[in-house]
Amino acid sequence: MSRQITNRFFSFVTHIFFEGISAKFPPGSAKKLMDFSYVIFEKVANKFEIISSNYLNMYQELVDKEIKMAGLSSNDNVLVIGGGSLPITAVLIAMKKKAHIVVIDIDKKAVKEAVNYVKTHHLENKIEIVCADGTNYPTKKFDVIFLTYGLKKKEDIFNSLANNSKKNSRIIFRTVIGSQKEKEKSIAELSKWFMVKDSIKSDTLPPSGSYLLLKKV
Repeated sequence: MSRQITNRFFSFVTHIFFEGISAKFPPGSAKKLMDFSYVIFEKVANKFEIISSNYLNMYQELVDKEIKMAGLSSNDNVLVIGGGSLPITAVLIAMKKKAHIVVIDIDKKAVKEAVNYVKTHHLENKIEIVCADGTNYPTKKFDVIFLTYGLKKKEDIFNSLANNSKKNSRIIFRTVIGSQKEKEKSIAELSKWFMVKDSIKSDTLPPSGSYLLLKKV
């Protein structure tokens, strides 16, 4: 009974936040709000299984769309930049594919918490957690690279990937996708570094979405 109540409460809170509050902010402000909220929320969710399981369910639709858009296969080497305390992107990929996944984060405490979460869920053979800086981490061996919410020095990371990532790597950039005009502005900005190949929007986490980025030839 308590689990059902918790699930309903969680669904209510996420509905209010994603469809009520964040959707009313301009994309730039919404992105900052969501970045901050995710970092805090993941630290809490990491400590409570009932919350983390709901959090995974909440993200499932978005990550499924990202996997499909990237054409991610079990043979790919995957890098997640900005895994946080609760490496949900990596966990959801590991549930779908046999790909080897490396998750990096610059926050030592978050990395320690993520390592414990992965071990508790017996995923250490699929997911490697590393404390590292996304602005200079070696990316040549990775086929698919995910850029999550809450990243610091985003433009420095873009520069690093544009110059140092694998030639045919697929980069998934998770962000806020607003109106068509706002989307066109974001694409123009991202085009400074990459070719913007495709995009998806989440139905369960509006205004969340992702762009598929490719290295310029």
